[in-house]
Amino acid sequence: MKNLFLFVLLFGYLNLWSQGKGKITYLVSLDKSTFEAPYENPENTQEQNDALELLHNAQNVESYLIFNDSVSGYYVEDKDTPKFEHVDGAISINPTVVHLTWIRAGGERYFYTDWSRDYNISTFDLMGEKKRLISKTIHWTITEEKKEIKGYLCQKAIDSSNEKRVAWFTKEIFVKHGPRGVNGLPGMILEFYDNKFSYIVQDIELDYQEFEEIYEPMEGDLITNEELKSLAGNPFGN
Repeated sequence: MKNLFLFVLLFGYLNLWSQGKGKITYLVSLDKSTFEAPYENPENTQEQNDALELLHNAQNVESYLIFNDSVSGYYVEDKDTPKFEHVDGAISINPTVVHLTWIRAGGERYFYTDWSRDYNISTFDLMGEKKRLISKTIHWTITEEKKEIKGYLCQKAIDSSNEKRVAWFTKEIFVKHGPRGVNGLPGMILEFYDNKFSYIVQDIELDYQEFEEIYEPMEGDLITNEELKSLAGNPFGN
């Protein structure tokens, strides 16, 4: 009888959650501590100083993950700043106005996941044409290291193919989602570190009431990362 009661309670919880919707806000930032200041080194070229200026001008941005038990949508806050522009077939860049962190966090892209069919895509424009990029599931190495984040017990995992990509996930939010299409762990990712970029949880709403659709993008050809590299040299660093 006790086991039956626990089963009914668990089934009721899962059924309630499957009808619900959550939202997580992340702060995306760039660690600038290891970059020298622009024009600090007299031996640097103008191109090197432009690159350093681009890095040091990077500002923090917020990004958002809307999710339920099986699907999620991730996007970055709107930024009223100039971005990379195509002019007569060439890319125009002004390092003083390009928002590097905003671009790395996702920019104008939308990331969609549906775990009921192991489906991960993101949208983007390639030379004026809409595309949908298929993402492969990351193979993780889960460690025994643990810490608390926002009151949740989290465990550390490392991307098996890139040790500079580290995630902290919690089984206390038992869904396999995370920021920027990074997912696949047995729990929600609350922190993610990708080389010098970090995605740190700021707010967790497990009972998100506002109307905000988790939509599946349907416009644009589906392409793989290998196809993207052959077309554009993989500008997103996926």
